[in-house]
Amino acid sequence: MAAPAPLVTIGEAMVVLYPDHHLPLAEAHSFGSDVGGAEFNVATTLARLGLPTAWVSRLGVDGFGDRVLAVAREAGVDVSGVDRDPARPTGLYVKEPVAGPTGVRTRMHYYRSWSAASALDLAQLRSTATAALLGGAAIVHTSGITPALSASTAELAANLRSLVGPDTLISVDLNLRPALWSGGDRAALDSLVGQADLLFAGHEEAETHFGHADPDRLFAALPRLRTLVLKDEERRASAYRRDGGETHVPCLTVEVVEPVGAGDAFAAGFLTGLAEGRDDTAALRLGHALASLTLIGHGDRPLTVPSRGERDAIADAPDEVWERWRVHPGDIPWHEQRLDAAP
Repeated sequence: MAAPAPLVTIGEAMVVLYPDHHLPLAEAHSFGSDVGGAEFNVATTLARLGLPTAWVSRLGVDGFGDRVLAVAREAGVDVSGVDRDPARPTGLYVKEPVAGPTGVRTRMHYYRSWSAASALDLAQLRSTATAALLGGAAIVHTSGITPALSASTAELAANLRSLVGPDTLISVDLNLRPALWSGGDRAALDSLVGQADLLFAGHEEAETHFGHADPDRLFAALPRLRTLVLKDEERRASAYRRDGGETHVPCLTVEVVEPVGAGDAFAAGFLTGLAEGRDDTAALRLGHALASLTLIGHGDRPLTVPSRGERDAIADAPDEVWERWRVHPGDIPWHEQRLDAAP
């Protein structure tokens, strides 16, 4: 039997449809497809980076579920913690390009009600296979989407610490989706956040959920929290430590094609830095790098991932070099071939 994966993510995956030629849905007659979902995106990115990673979820016994599993396995993800549900379908969402005053943006349409992933529950996580994954994990990652899916996923999230044990690092991406909390009661999200050792949040979503984005106040309110990562849109990302340390890294300049999935890629990059024993500057840079590789494509996951040597180059680049880097489709500044050709 293979050793349990040291990184585990818990959450849904869905098949995504998008209209060919980026047409409005009313005019589209053919569609392409892919796979997405916050924790799925993180798991597949970590595995592509060469980190042993497992993903825990639930899929329908349908072709979409087969597609999701195939993509996960191709990335190298351990799917022994994924159950198939004969009564519920695999979730689906549709991307719609919408023209606006600032250009074309992406509108998301979700079809996840009564999905297999919404039936994730404590019994599944206590099963032999999944309990073994969680018991061997160094890091368990999930997001605020998971407790919003159903009463059973909310209960699962509320009991996550007891499922993984006291020494496992719990990583939570706030991932606030107000539409999923239409009832207004976010107690399940608060319960999950209260168990986190590491919390990712955007400034705006932190202000929306907590009423502020002040690190000192968040550490005071969340006694378990050890590291807070705040993302400030296109400006910078910052890592704050409970001991008072703080690190700020400016964002890269990126030619944005589509923003969907960039936050998941950022989390995967930071977790990679953490798993590889890098400092906060390097972890934040890896977060930015992976996010940029998602922003330059139409998919929800990075177009490519940096090799170990490229990750070293990202971590070791002088600040002035980092700040000059520009990321465009087909032009990745830390690619080894480009670095080898530099004077």
